[in-house]
Amino acid sequence: MDFELTDEQKARRKEFFDACKELEKLKPLRLVGIEGVFEYDECWEFHLHCARQFAQKGWLSLAWPPEYGGTGNMMDRVLFAEARGYHGIPGVDIFGVGMLAPTLIQAGSEEVKKEFLPPIARAEVMWCELWSEPNAGSDLAALSTTAIRKGDEYIINGQKTWNTGAHRADWGFGVFKTDLNARKHHNLTFILLDMKTPGITVKPIRYMDGDSPFCEVYFDDVRVPAKNIVGQENEGWAVVNTLAGFERSSLTEIMSLVRALEELVKFCNETKRNGQPLSRDPVIRNRIAQLACELEAARA
Repeated sequence: MDFELTDEQKARRKEFFDACKELEKLKPLRLVGIEGVFEYDECWEFHLHCARQFAQKGWLSLAWPPEYGGTGNMMDRVLFAEARGYHGIPGVDIFGVGMLAPTLIQAGSEEVKKEFLPPIARAEVMWCELWSEPNAGSDLAALSTTAIRKGDEYIINGQKTWNTGAHRADWGFGVFKTDLNARKHHNLTFILLDMKTPGITVKPIRYMDGDSPFCEVYFDDVRVPAKNIVGQENEGWAVVNTLAGFERSSLTEIMSLVRALEELVKFCNETKRNGQPLSRDPVIRNRIAQLACELEAARA
């Protein structure tokens, strides 16, 4: 079996890597990890700049169905993720592009898909995830924030916590209790909401160093159109499980480690101890070889 990329795939990979290499020249020095994207204004602006560049090329909707603006195929998506990870480039909203969009494609109504997918593809809207609560973390289904249906609206009251980048987001997706009497896992609804809606308060969770990439979000009689649900009312747990399948994709992180390993090898070749390069030490060579094998296995 031949695992080599085709000539077309090699050309596409080069296109992705060349674009990300150029963007890396503009990368703020303080942009380290995903938390840096949300914490510092210059990093957030760089993220938005990259997002707009990618959107113009159609790269935020790779492998989507054509009827929703999709371009390319799944292999393009893989190669694009590799390029971004290797060069440490943001620009792909982890919540909107990475999690919500594929969930909407699988579980959303046609009305919801047509309303919410195009702005994601155009990098016009950034999203946050509204799941965890003070008393509902690993047992998410134990959440208590309510969304009570009244006419053509849901009225939301309660609190969410550990919401990454909520202070930057335009919209949020969350799961809320919509039936106070139904059994667990069949009383929740997956709802999309505008973060500027009256009654929403976002408060930063400060680290010891003052940074605050995470937030708490409070809801006080927040009115959300009933049409903004994904899936069926009270069956949001199924949508949660669908989205969770997209949440932990880590190809970009793996490629960032590939880059780090290359830099480590370079350091060991250039740094001497007792007159010999570190790379001549059999213990160090063995450890680096082990790391390389683990990374290659992770990529596979």
